[in-house]
Amino acid sequence: MKKSEKVMAGLLVTAVSCVFVAASVFFALHYNAWFVSPEEKPRAAVSLTDIRDNKIVLDMDMVEINEEDAIAADLFSEKERNERNLYGFPVGKSPYLIYVEKGAHTLSVFGKDGYGLYTRRIYTWLTAIGTSQHLTPSGTYQVGTKEKWHDWFGESYSPYATCFYKAKNIYGGLFIHGPLYKKPKLSTVMSGTVQQIGTNCSSGCLRTELEAAYFIYAMCPEGTIVKIADGSPLGFSADRKVYVYNQTIQPTLENLSVNTIVPEAIAFAEESHTMKVGDVYLPEVLTTPANARNIEGKWTTNNPSIVNVSGQSIWAVGTGSAIITLTTDKGNLTASMLINVVVDEVDTSAEPPNVGGKTVVKDKTDAADFQPLSESLLTLRINGKEYAINQSVKPLLKALGTPNDYQKCTSCAHADKGDDKEYIYRYDRFKRNGLCTIFTVPILADGGDAICEINIQNYITEDVETTKGIKLGSARKAVEKAYGTYYTEETVDSESSYIRMTYWAGEPNRPGVPYLCFTLDPETQKVKGMGIFSGRNIG
Repeated sequence: MKKSEKVMAGLLVTAVSCVFVAASVFFALHYNAWFVSPEEKPRAAVSLTDIRDNKIVLDMDMVEINEEDAIAADLFSEKERNERNLYGFPVGKSPYLIYVEKGAHTLSVFGKDGYGLYTRRIYTWLTAIGTSQHLTPSGTYQVGTKEKWHDWFGESYSPYATCFYKAKNIYGGLFIHGPLYKKPKLSTVMSGTVQQIGTNCSSGCLRTELEAAYFIYAMCPEGTIVKIADGSPLGFSADRKVYVYNQTIQPTLENLSVNTIVPEAIAFAEESHTMKVGDVYLPEVLTTPANARNIEGKWTTNNPSIVNVSGQSIWAVGTGSAIITLTTDKGNLTASMLINVVVDEVDTSAEPPNVGGKTVVKDKTDAADFQPLSESLLTLRINGKEYAINQSVKPLLKALGTPNDYQKCTSCAHADKGDDKEYIYRYDRFKRNGLCTIFTVPILADGGDAICEINIQNYITEDVETTKGIKLGSARKAVEKAYGTYYTEETVDSESSYIRMTYWAGEPNRPGVPYLCFTLDPETQKVKGMGIFSGRNIG
């Protein structure tokens, strides 16, 4: 072959190679667009702050439990995971949960731990609630629509308003929002509305600090759970006071106070802890200052044959002793504690505990021995006439007359049939603030509303009793004699503490199960309230 022919052949091979490489690159760049459906396309990698560090997560769509945590979660049974759920919050897809205690006037934000449970309290702010507590509904709701500025008919404005309760009132619903401003400008804050945060002053909305409203507006996507509790059962205190000046400064994700609290020192609440093989333990970490949040770091054990460490959880796998250590990511602080693991021995000779006539159901084993109440007993006699759950509400409303307050919202459980409704009758005598509240759901075949709940508290002018003759003022012993000792009991601490006795028409403590309920005065042990509930508006 001539030299010129060799050169030409080389050039041809080079050209063909270049064309092949270019075609391969072009094919690779367009493969997803041509052959992969939108649902199958891989997400672009983005840099995220680990949510378990209680920091801001900038891309909500990317938040999910990673593979390591998912594997770790499989180490625990469903019961053990329920025990890890320290506050009993429901689990949702959002990285955050909003928790409100009406008694303490606080709004807290919780983040997920490595198992997808809302156990990490990130921050607590003060909030205002309704002038009457019932105006701010108790229960579990969800974040809905959002407005940067909500217009209160041109008379005032509130920043970062997030709807959590779609009531058909003149305001368009109930919102979590900042203070009131004369104009949609932070410089026009109405100082009086700031000073009222932490009191009963609203029409039902949760008026909170500008920073809290902004956090929820920016960081809590639609569907984020909003749980509102009567009283203050968990007892969280606000992490700071409310200052008017703070309501004039635009919050930013970088400068939120939830990001800036770094501990100066850490320590475990216990110097040592004894476990049984198979137990899971979540150590409590104390910080200085007490409201520090960014305490995540590396957890280690000096003896993995005794205890395994998974995230913040300690899992006992063998008998003996081990030391666990936490070293923080920020500040390089350390804390250690001793773990002693023993064999679980069951004492079969011990007498069963004396529960004083009441049964508190903790798991399905207890529930199996629980004697359910007959649904025929879920009836109240008012002024001589009986009204039961799932019956038409019309006769009861006709008997009681026009309510003092009325509201309705789109039914979660029966959205295709109509609205849930609430009727409130108030009775004031000697400042005892009597209430009769009636809830309905649209389930009747003729399109009418059925009684979902009748709840009566304190003195009312109507003659009320159960079908077994229990009235307001009856003693606990009379209730137990009439309905038995199979009930659950809880003490609610609020501005007016009370004992709640619940007789279940099915598996106790389960959503949707009907029940008969009594509230008792803790001192006199006498009935000061009663109610029946069908369990139908659980959505």
